[in-house]
Parts: sequence; C-alpha cells; structure tokens
Amino acid sequence: MIDISILIAVIGIVLSIATFYFGRQAGAKQDGKSAGALETDISYIKESVQRIETQLNRDVQRLEGRIDEISNQMSIISNTAGRAHESAKSAHNRIDEHLQREHNITVERGRTNET
Repeated sequence: MIDISILIAVIGIVLSIATFYFGRQAGAKQDGKSAGALETDISYIKESVQRIETQLNRDVQRLEGRIDEISNQMSIISNTAGRAHESAKSAHNRIDEHLQREHNITVERGRTNET
C-alpha cells in the first residue's frame, strides 16, 4: 500500500494549493469591495461638488442682480444730488441778488470750489 508519509505529503500539497487558491479568491473579493467603496466615495464627492457649484451659481446670480439694483439706485441718487446741488446754488444766487437789490448788501464770496 501507499506509504503514510507520501500520503501526508500529497495531502499537504493539496491543502497548500487549496489554501493559496481560496486566499487569492478572498483577496480579489476584498479588492473588489475596496474598489466599489472608492467608486461610491468618488460618486458622492462628485455629487457634492455639483450641489455646491449649483448653489454658488444661484448665489452669484442673486448677488449680480442685487449689484445691478444697487448700481441703479446709486445712479438715481447721484442724479438727485446733482439736481439738489444746482438748486441750492441757484437759491443762493437769488438770495445774494435779493440782498444786493433790496438791501444794498454786497455779498462777497470767497474762492470756493463751486461748479
């Protein structure tokens, strides 16, 4: 019959081959899980970046609209202030003319930056 030492050696070799094969299968399975987890993480990051980008675009559009509105208001205020300045100058000139004509008071103006 077959010698027991040969039988033990053959069983040892078969077990080594089986262990190696199953170890590779488990390793490949773990690698697949890791790759799947990475893919899921990357998808989540991409979706998060897209959400952030969309929100930023909305915020920028809202702010651009607000800037345009403020710019228009500043233009209106500037025009109103210019008209008020001209009206004040005109009133001042009329007062000076009235003082000169009615009360013989000469108003001397210092050198100012009047336009």
